[in-house]
Amino acid sequence: MGWKVSVTQRITKVDANGSWENADSVSQEKGAQTIEVFDKQGGMLSTNSSGYGCSVTYAPAALQAPPSATVGATFEYASTMSIPCSKEESSRALTSKGKVVAIESKTVPAGTFTALKIVSSETNFDLRTIGASANYWVEKTCWRDTVTGLIIACNTSTDSKGTGGMSYSSVSELVSFSQAATKREFLDPIRFAGPWTGSFGAYYGTCDVNITFTGLITGACKAATRTTSVTGSVDKAGVVKLAMSVAGGATETNVGQAALFDMSGPLAGAAAPGNWALKHK
Repeated sequence: MGWKVSVTQRITKVDANGSWENADSVSQEKGAQTIEVFDKQGGMLSTNSSGYGCSVTYAPAALQAPPSATVGATFEYASTMSIPCSKEESSRALTSKGKVVAIESKTVPAGTFTALKIVSSETNFDLRTIGASANYWVEKTCWRDTVTGLIIACNTSTDSKGTGGMSYSSVSELVSFSQAATKREFLDPIRFAGPWTGSFGAYYGTCDVNITFTGLITGACKAATRTTSVTGSVDKAGVVKLAMSVAGGATETNVGQAALFDMSGPLAGAAAPGNWALKHK
């Protein structure tokens, strides 16, 4: 028993000191994007995860294997996660200890890579001595591509004890990517999966659609005087085709182009002139 989730990430900012920010969209979530801030070594400094409702910080930065790691290298880190908006747990203690055990060929949906195999043990403990929530013990095996530096796959097993304690496992794999620095990419419509919202002008009004892992689009628009059902598709190159079917009226086609978190195009037919635009939530 389980479920499939797609996470789309884009580097939105790189500072002069080498630190950067990611914006994340999750296919099953309709809230705001998660913003993650990393130092130049890839250690996480903060995240505004919707699970906590505020910006959570890590001191020192929460890091796994350093980017310079080679086969045989070991690592061990400890960090404190601070949760300023929590009325219950204000901080948690994180540890990570592991080793780069091999370099090997690893095949995932995005292709075959030469990757470092990294095995680690992690903990995540509530620091309260009274009324503590669940504590977590995590065993993880990940593969990092030696060319792009991307984590291309992880097998994770988690045990938790305490309030709501349970055991579960997960598998994550790289399905689609594009990296300007190495000019390497493998594109797939799964990168657009999830909820989108935006405007199709006064004629169609505000629109909310969902995109499946394979690029199929369904949704609806609502204007002052009409409602419209939306069906269509987006392909791996980001080409968008939409059929706009007004309730009790005609169906017209709108086309456009999708980027990672945005898509837009010219309004056609009765809705013209103007442009439509949607944003990934």
